[in-house]
Amino acid sequence: MNSMRLNQMGAAFLIAAVALGGSWAAGSLLVPHRAAAQSAVPMPQSTPDDGQDPPIETLLAHADAAKGHEIADHQCGMCHSFAPHGPSVIGPDLFGVMGTHIGDIPDYEFSDALSAHKKDVWTPALLSEWIKKPDAFAPGTKMAFPGIASATDRANVVAFIQTLVEEKN
Repeated sequence: MNSMRLNQMGAAFLIAAVALGGSWAAGSLLVPHRAAAQSAVPMPQSTPDDGQDPPIETLLAHADAAKGHEIADHQCGMCHSFAPHGPSVIGPDLFGVMGTHIGDIPDYEFSDALSAHKKDVWTPALLSEWIKKPDAFAPGTKMAFPGIASATDRANVVAFIQTLVEEKN
């Protein structure tokens, strides 16, 4: 191989490196890197549990059902329906669940862990406890949801679920 050919190859590599670096710099100037304002799929934040949550009844007095609807859509909507007589998706339909016996939804097979609570009735306090950490409420549950750590967010979701009732004429 002669020196002219080596010079041409060296020049080609140098030009490619300069073009790559230049395009990288131009791209960084034209499209600066910014962190997203919020994640595309909000995930519950885990915080240390100090057991100091105010009673759910206190939180419900100031809860926002519309905010709870938004949270439920993002965190529960992939697996649950909120429609009257809606279908069971991965989990059961949650319309009208407040005040019913736990694990007592027709045509839905609950895990043994949740079926063990069949004598209990869904109250705001029990629903909040369940939403806080499902596997602590019913160890061995099939529900693979980490829970909602924020007591305020849980109260908002409970307030929303309380609105899911049949309208009486």
